[in-house]
Amino acid sequence: MAAGSAFVTGGTGALGRAVTGRFLSDGYRVAVTYRAENEWEALRREHEDAARTGSLLGVRADVTQAGSVSEAIGSAAKQFGDLRVLIHLAGGYRGGERVESVAEDTVRGMIELNLISAFWSAKHAIPHVKRATDGRLLFVSSRGAVECYPGGSAYAAAKLGLHALVQTLAKELKRDGVTANAILPSVIDTPANRASMPDADFSSWVTPDAVAGLLAYLASREAGSTSGALVPIYGRA
Repeated sequence: MAAGSAFVTGGTGALGRAVTGRFLSDGYRVAVTYRAENEWEALRREHEDAARTGSLLGVRADVTQAGSVSEAIGSAAKQFGDLRVLIHLAGGYRGGERVESVAEDTVRGMIELNLISAFWSAKHAIPHVKRATDGRLLFVSSRGAVECYPGGSAYAAAKLGLHALVQTLAKELKRDGVTANAILPSVIDTPANRASMPDADFSSWVTPDAVAGLLAYLASREAGSTSGALVPIYGRA
């Protein structure tokens, strides 16, 4: 049985490239969102055959805007003919300020990027993944949502809200055969994280390939009995 198609938000970043590559190798057709044209071009060049045959599709989108997400998912589903898996990777961290001094744009930005984007992605993917009968909604949260640190309040609050969304989706969709799960990485070993923490022990971090492998399992038909899970992937950190 064919793997089907997957829609990946944030599919052109360091983690996104690993996830996209893994799902393509597993036989999926993959659509990715992007904001920067050069990032999409780099991904397209990396998978030229998949892009040429239509197995890899890039869709420009602002994942914090409902209309943009709806249009992007609709376009991908139309081109592929179906949509079985949503993989919501889009997100980001901004912190360093304690609550008493945190800026309004930091709070709003973290909630929009990490939580509201997940709402819109789920909302507009659901009609498509329900038709697949074994659809999957997958999200990336963070260890920082369950182990909170000074300066990370807005980020942690947004990711913890994501947990409530995931577990609500699992209950709302259980009769439709659709699962909803989130993974909670520690620090992912990306060039950006290495640059921001140059003195850290990189060997203890989680690799993008390991994250991609866990998402691939949760997307599989073998994982159909797992829903509403918040799965840690901490490596040795």
